[in-house]
Amino acid sequence: MARTRRDALRLAGVSVATLAAGCLDDTADEPAGTTGDRTETTTDPGTPTDGTEKPPEPGTPTDGELPSDLARVDEPPYEISVPQCDETDSDEGGRDPLYLCADMASEPSLSFEQASARGSVFPDAGLENTKDNANEQVFATLLTEDSDRTRVDGDADDGPVELIEGTEFDTHAVLVVETGWGSGSVVPHIKRVEATDDGVRAFGCHSDPCIQTDDYTSRTVAVRFERPETLSAAVASLTVASDERWNVAAGEGVVSIPDS
Repeated sequence: MARTRRDALRLAGVSVATLAAGCLDDTADEPAGTTGDRTETTTDPGTPTDGTEKPPEPGTPTDGELPSDLARVDEPPYEISVPQCDETDSDEGGRDPLYLCADMASEPSLSFEQASARGSVFPDAGLENTKDNANEQVFATLLTEDSDRTRVDGDADDGPVELIEGTEFDTHAVLVVETGWGSGSVVPHIKRVEATDDGVRAFGCHSDPCIQTDDYTSRTVAVRFERPETLSAAVASLTVASDERWNVAAGEGVVSIPDS
């Protein structure tokens, strides 16, 4: 598919908070955000694009690399039906903004809760809007210790910041994922957090409401999850279109999505 910036974004933004949990093998049927709101799910345990990438953050417990069998961009391993917008519906345009997640598996999963918002929560990391930005971008990082709270911008949007600051790191950790660029009405949303051999893999999607603001920003989701037995790496897989999914590892720095 041709990937370009969303030059013509629609009016009057909306964002949505939804319960989310679950996880399944990536080859099974899996199936999109909130702004400033928090969602919680409990299940049974079962940068500038100048050719460089920001370096991994010091202390991030990950090798900062995608698994060798996982591409940066691939296709969602489940069918997605794209509902049409209803121009007569003044609320959400007549469709679920999270339809990209509708048929994604939701369990089994670690229990988790999430909060999403426009912009970044980090003053010295994550996506940075510059005139040189030419591609869509994604960034992920793990917060695993009390000292990681100092990395957060206290003036950023309340939802993700409050979730991070309220985390008990003895029993939980936080995965932060940022995406850009476009309307702040489009936010990353996580549907399940799966324990892996060396950490976690979060599966989710972008929301895609019919009615969107015409701002141009990055977006953040902070996901607080119960710590698995081993937590040395994290990967996030986000479905951003019916035929496109982005994969990013915590610790990679800001990654530019290649044009296809």
